[in-house]
Amino acid sequence: MRGLMQYKTVTAGTREKGGNGVEEDSVQLVAVLDALVNDAIRLEWRPVGDVVIGPDGRLNQSMVRGD
Repeated sequence: MRGLMQYKTVTAGTREKGGNGVEEDSVQLVAVLDALVNDAIRLEWRPVGDVVIGPDGRLNQSMVRGD
C-alpha cells in the first residue's frame, strides 16, 4: 500500500501595499523562488510542472512529497 502524497505551493513575491503588483523586480523574484525551491528539495519535496505567474505578479511552484 502506498503512503499519502503531500502537496504545497512555494511562492515568491511581496504584494505592493494598495496595488496589484509586487515590490521585487523579476530578477529578484527568480532568485528568491530558486532559493525557496532548493530549500524544499533539501526537505525531500519535488517540483511539479512549470513555474506559474499569478495575476498579482508573484511566482508560484507546485511541490509534492511522499511515496
